[in-house]
Order: sequence, then structure tokens, then C-alpha cells
Amino acid sequence: MQIALLDAKKIARRLTALIEKHERISIAVAWGDLTDVAESLLAAKAKFESVLLGADFSATDPDLIDRLVDVPGAFVAKNRPGCFHPKIFYFQSGAKAEAIVGSANFTKGGLGSNHEASVHVKGAADDTFFEQVRDQLAGYAPLHLPITRKLADSYRRQAEAARKAPRPKNPVLPAEAKDWARITSPLATMSWRDFVKLARKDTHHDFKKRMKLVREIQQMFAKSASFADLSVAEWKGIAGVLGGIEAEAAGLDDFDWGWFGSMGGAGTFAERIGQQNAALAAALDSIPKRGAVTQTQFSVYVQAFTDAFSGSSRTARLGPATRLLAMKRPDVFVCVNGGNKPGLAVALDFRPTMLTLDNYWDWVIEPIRQAPWYNAARPTGRDMELWDARVAMLDAIYYAPTT
Repeated sequence: MQIALLDAKKIARRLTALIEKHERISIAVAWGDLTDVAESLLAAKAKFESVLLGADFSATDPDLIDRLVDVPGAFVAKNRPGCFHPKIFYFQSGAKAEAIVGSANFTKGGLGSNHEASVHVKGAADDTFFEQVRDQLAGYAPLHLPITRKLADSYRRQAEAARKAPRPKNPVLPAEAKDWARITSPLATMSWRDFVKLARKDTHHDFKKRMKLVREIQQMFAKSASFADLSVAEWKGIAGVLGGIEAEAAGLDDFDWGWFGSMGGAGTFAERIGQQNAALAAALDSIPKRGAVTQTQFSVYVQAFTDAFSGSSRTARLGPATRLLAMKRPDVFVCVNGGNKPGLAVALDFRPTMLTLDNYWDWVIEPIRQAPWYNAARPTGRDMELWDARVAMLDAIYYAPTT
């Protein structure tokens, strides 16, 4: 048996030679990129016994996943507890085998600029070491997820969205049936062009007046450090409980404050808003006025919003809570109301009766955050304002009057 220690560049050269030399190829590696070595591997796909790539943190190159669509013996690793993190490259021809095992991923860094250390072992295929390598690779078989076109397209959307996150989540894969349906749902895969067309159509309301209302509310938030600093009429307008007489008295009668979700029927919520409840103000202040909004910040808001109703026989939940969120951050949140919930349920593939404030982030916000229309670059011209309010404006697409 021959053993040699390789650095990153030597690993790249040796892998290229072994790919061309041997009859059978088996790989299990945490992450991969579409490099020159990968091109050599793709040219030898007829030799694949098992090429298994991890997708944790969406770190594998979507271009490489695309090139492996429908290739026999090519897989991504299913999501599971713990990170999929091996780096095993195994090659065999007849009774001879070689393997490279160590620190290097199948990435540009792992095969180039990184400081890596991997062992190249060459010898008889029936040697104990190679038997252990084959057993290790066989142990990953339950993680094999074939690379379909639908998987590759979904992975690309999620990977591109994940680049904007400080620590991206693992992508949702087909084995996770319920979440997969939402990630591949009509709204989660909609283009910016289609979104604009549908939002501007605004079948049941007036698009321009909607945008005027959003602009007015955003100006309210911009002028004050805290929600608590606004007038009671402004509180009610933002919350969707401002009546016509009050609106006229406050000079706010140019707007239909019930659009994006009228909350007049949420009695306890309307009461707290009329009292300018300090706990509700603190809850909404926990959501930043600009920049990224994290799931942790959302969870803090949910807890604070819920606590604002402690001691009450009735607690306002999904509709009122998301109304406030959508009005403060229309680029991040949509108010789920009786008029749009059925449409959103179809568009995002969930059961409307099962949606709650507790699962709102996972069922609504997460699929939206990887959607092409959501991740489109901010345009110039007439659609710029729509882009700034794009999530709240889902109401323009999915709202329908209740009978």
C-alpha cells in the first residue's frame, strides 16, 4: 500500500488523474463547485457508482447541481440531524483501488486556495482500509436523493436567496414533503414580471390608491422613533380599525384604511389600539424599520404581541398581528385576512384552517423569501414603489370579497 499526503493543488491534480484512470468512481463530499476538476468528473459520469453531494447551508454550487440532473448515480444528501461533512473520493479498477480522504471539499477553495491536508492511498481493493472506505460510503445510501430538474430549480432559488443571509438555512428538499410543496408552490416560483402584472391588476381594489395608502403609512413610521409617538388616529389607521368619522376629523379620509385587512371585527385588538397600549407599541418597535428582519426578531414580536393581551379573555392573533407587521414592513410581511387567506393557501400549498401566527413564518414568509419575484433587483421607474411594498401587496393578488 502506498500513502502520500497532499495539499489542495495536489489534490486537484490527483483527482483529475484518478477520474480519467479508473473504471468506477464513488464520492461523498460536503460541498462542491463547478470547477475544472468537476468538468473532468462530469465527463466521466458513466463511471459513477455513487456521487453524493451535501447541500447544507446551500453551499454547493447550483451550477454543479444543474449539471447532475438525471445523472444515474448522482445524489444530494437528504436533510438530517447534523451537517453532512465527509470528504471521501474512492476509485477502483478491477483489483486495484485508490482513495483520497481528508479535509478538502470538492470546491474551488478545497482544490485550490485553501490550506488542505488529505491522504492519498493506493493499493489492493481487498485491503482492509478500502473495505472500510466502501462500507462508509455504503452507509450513506439512506441519504441518497436523486437530482431531478425540479430539485435543481428549487435548490437554485433557495441558494441564491441564501447568499443574502448571514448564516443560510439548509435548503428544503423533496423528501420533506410538506415544506417541499410550499417551496415549489405557484407563489414561491412566480417571476417578478408575473407578480407585477397580477398586483397591478388588483381586481377588487384600486392599485394606485393602495400604493398611496402604503406611502402614507410609511411616512407615519418614518417621522417617529416609536409607534407609541403616533396619534391615536394614526394608530387606528395603521391597525386597520379607523372609522370614517375619526378619519375625517384627523384629516385622513382620503384613504380606505380597511384595505390590506380590516381589523374592525377584532374587538379586543381594536380596544388595545384605541388605548395606545404600550405593550403593543413595544412589540411593533422590535421589528426594525429597514434592513433584514430575522426569524428571531419575528419571534420576539410574536411573544411581545401575545403578552399585550395577557389578562384578556380573548387574544388577538394572526390577522391583527400580521396587519401591524405588513404596514410597518410591507417589503417583508403580508397581512393574512379573511379575504386573502384562501388564495394564499392555494398559492403556498397549506391548509387555511391550519395557519397560525406560530407557523406563519415557516409557511408564508420562508417560501416567499426564496421566490424569484421577491429576490428580483429593485427596479427603477414606476415599479420601484411596488417593489418596496411587494409582500404586503400580495393582498392585491389574492384578496377576494368574502360572502
